[in-house]
Amino acid sequence: MTHSEGAPFLFGYMRVPDDMTDEEVQQKQDDMARYAEVEGFTMATVFHEFMNGGINVFVELAEAIQRAEARHVIVPSYRDLALTRPLQDAMALHLEQTAGAEIVSLDERS
Repeated sequence: MTHSEGAPFLFGYMRVPDDMTDEEVQQKQDDMARYAEVEGFTMATVFHEFMNGGINVFVELAEAIQRAEARHVIVPSYRDLALTRPLQDAMALHLEQTAGAEIVSLDERS
């Protein structure tokens, strides 16, 4: 992890289902890193949630954001947070309220 002076940190978060290939994982990480570079962020790290329906890594992400005083999280899709919109909204609200962080979804950028 290299930190450009003055560039804010960006954390990534993604779910890795059992059927996802290593190439797919790498592609999603590359997409997030490319977004960070283009938008002037320093990519801190990408948190991977391997357990279906689990949120242990999401909790770790929230704690890391608070420690780093970061304000941005990137996900490949809101479906990486949860399958249903109400749960996606709840998780986004949790990050906003506990860590002051905003979520950016690659699949919903214009």
